[in-house]
Amino acid sequence: MLIPEELRVKARELAGRIPYQLIKDSPTVKYYTQWSLFDNCVESSNGNSPPPPIELNEYDLVVHNGLLVKGSELTSNDAATGIDPSESRIIARHFVNVREIQSLRIGNSSDSSVKVMMSYSGESNEMHSNHVIINVDEGALANVFLSIIGNGGCGTNITELNIGDGAVVNLLVYSVNVDPAFNLIRVNEGVKAMVNSYSIIVNGKMTHHREDYVLQGRESSVNVNSLEVGSGSSRLDYMVNLMHYGENSISNSITRAIALDSATVIHRGFGRISEHGKWSSTNIEGKVFIGSSNAVGMSVPVIMVDTGDVNGARHSASDASLDEEQELYLRMRGLSREEAIKLIVYDMVMGFLDNINGEFTSSVKYIRSSLLKLLRI
Repeated sequence: MLIPEELRVKARELAGRIPYQLIKDSPTVKYYTQWSLFDNCVESSNGNSPPPPIELNEYDLVVHNGLLVKGSELTSNDAATGIDPSESRIIARHFVNVREIQSLRIGNSSDSSVKVMMSYSGESNEMHSNHVIINVDEGALANVFLSIIGNGGCGTNITELNIGDGAVVNLLVYSVNVDPAFNLIRVNEGVKAMVNSYSIIVNGKMTHHREDYVLQGRESSVNVNSLEVGSGSSRLDYMVNLMHYGENSISNSITRAIALDSATVIHRGFGRISEHGKWSSTNIEGKVFIGSSNAVGMSVPVIMVDTGDVNGARHSASDASLDEEQELYLRMRGLSREEAIKLIVYDMVMGFLDNINGEFTSSVKYIRSSLLKLLRI
């Protein structure tokens, strides 16, 4: 689907005057994203660089630098975006830059699995934008694997997932970036819809990865499990928003984060139960392992409740590193500090992957191999 010209004109006008975030960083409220790095990114006039060296046969839909590479038989032109470019400057810039919006539908059939890859590459200051809309029919059972791969240049990647009443979606997200990247995944749930989500976000010069779960229907639910890994000098800002608008809706988010070398790894979780979301419950947990004295890692969960009628609202955060007693214990068993940290990281990564829904066996196998190479463990 081509971008309506009026939308692009509006986005270009907004990109010149609205901020990247509505609230400025302060001693009490911080957003941790270095938006200035995105100011160095310019619109690209060339979308013809080849996709990354990945076996494309493993994917049903491939979008590279905003253009459809594979899966034209799955797409349609009957869906409009629900994202407003006035939300922030980076979203406005996305709509200025994106070439096409790809839309596909998952029906209530026996084969309801789809693998989608959004990739981008180019010169270090070129911005490439990908946008995919996935509509899931009422009552469907769907397994969606979303891979976001950045091999150079700036990237903005937006995925909209609209889930019909009574549908169940298992979602696996794997994001690996090099240069600055903005990823937005927005999930809208209908009545009694259910989402089981697994996200793995790895590296990037400045990766801002945001997932919005909008529980619009009553008795809708979402269970989010996330692994965030930063190595080298990467900087990650991962945010999960759980928005309750339907009564008796349930959300649960658990994030594990690993900060290595001189990386900065941030987890932010925000749960909001609106006045219309009575008798809902939300839970946000964040646990960070800091594997180096030069690394920074933290978890910042926040909950906002607009009604006195709730079933539960809970959040927790913790961080840990290899202390002297643990190090002494491991050294007595022949392990160096570096080997001990690798062992802990390996255990965290493999433990997370082992708990992913069995429907994603082949995708998890690929992710496992990729992570072992990236982290050298």
